[in-house]
Order: sequence, then C-alpha cells, then structure tokens
Amino acid sequence: MKRTFIISLIIAIPLMILLSKLNIPMPAVFGISFICIFFLIITPQLYFMYFSNNVENIERFMKRNLNQPLIALYYAMANKNDELIDKTMEKILKKYRKANHQAIFKTIFALYYGDVQEMKKFLHEIKPIQYQYYYKAIVSINEGYIKEAEEYIEKTKIEWMKSALKAELYLKSGMLDEAENFSQKAVSQAKGLQKYILAKNYEQEFSVK
Repeated sequence: MKRTFIISLIIAIPLMILLSKLNIPMPAVFGISFICIFFLIITPQLYFMYFSNNVENIERFMKRNLNQPLIALYYAMANKNDELIDKTMEKILKKYRKANHQAIFKTIFALYYGDVQEMKKFLHEIKPIQYQYYYKAIVSINEGYIKEAEEYIEKTKIEWMKSALKAELYLKSGMLDEAENFSQKAVSQAKGLQKYILAKNYEQEFSVK
C-alpha cells in the first residue's frame, strides 16, 4: 500500500504541473490526474489477476499483494499454507456477505480440506451456473459417480474447467498419462491467478510447468 501511494505521488505531481501549464482548469486537472493514476495503477493489477500467462511473474505479483484477501487466498491454496488459508477465509467471509459469494468461498474452503460432504451443503447456491457445474463435477468424481461427473463436464463451457475436470477424472481412474495431458491443457488455457493455482497444484501432482 505504501509503495502504491509513493508511485501515485511520483506520477501525479509532474502530471498536474504539466496540465496546469497547458492552462487547463484546476478541476479538470484533478479529474484527468485521477483517471490517469487509476488506470496506471489498476491496469497492471487486473493484468496479473486475470490475463497474465507467466506463472513466475504472477507469483511475484501475488507476494507483493498478500495484504489483499482474494490474492492471499489463491496464494495460500496454491502453496498449501493452512494458516494463511484459515486467516484469509475469515476475512473474506466477513467482507463478501451475499449468499452466492458465501457459497462459493465455503465450497472452496471445504474442497481445500477435502471435505466433500461440507461442499455439498453449498453447491445449489453457487453462481454463475458454470461454477456450480464445476464443483458438482468435483463432488461426483470424489464420490465415484463417473457418469454424473461426465454429464457436468459436458455442460461446462469454460475450457480450463473442462480440462481440469477431465484431468481429475482420469486421475481418479488411474489413467495417469491422460490425466497429465489434460492437466497441461488446463494450465495452458487458464490465465492469471487461476493459471498460477493450477500450475502449482499440478507441479506437485505431475511436475507440470
């Protein structure tokens, strides 16, 4: 946060001086400066969270922003940090009060600890529906309902989700080569924080990079 504030000042002061010299009214100077700073600071964050394909760069970004609960959650899950998971989830559940938000975070928490029965309590409230299919498929795979899992996978339209589920399905069936192939595909299809967590998890499972 301190680093971001310093960068804001470095950008803002010269920009405001420049705009003032162009005889732009002061309210407009403040408005333009604010918009420019907003985009210069927020754009890199959005890029690493949702669009980056470089796992190492994403990790560096995450380590610099562990004060943000959502980023800390992804980092903790990817690196199997139980203490950080518990602390972060508590903050997230206090912040995101809507039923569908609570449902997805509680489902993620239960999945991390391998508690399938706990996951099942929240599945029907998860939105958007693609995420509901994804977690329902995970539950079906874990309970051995393969045909049901395949039906959910077929309904899933998000490519990395489909590949990740197929990897899990093949892994459950003991077909390791097929599982590894789909895990590689899932990592290549995902971006940002999702790419990072998949890459780290599959690294431990298959040494996928």
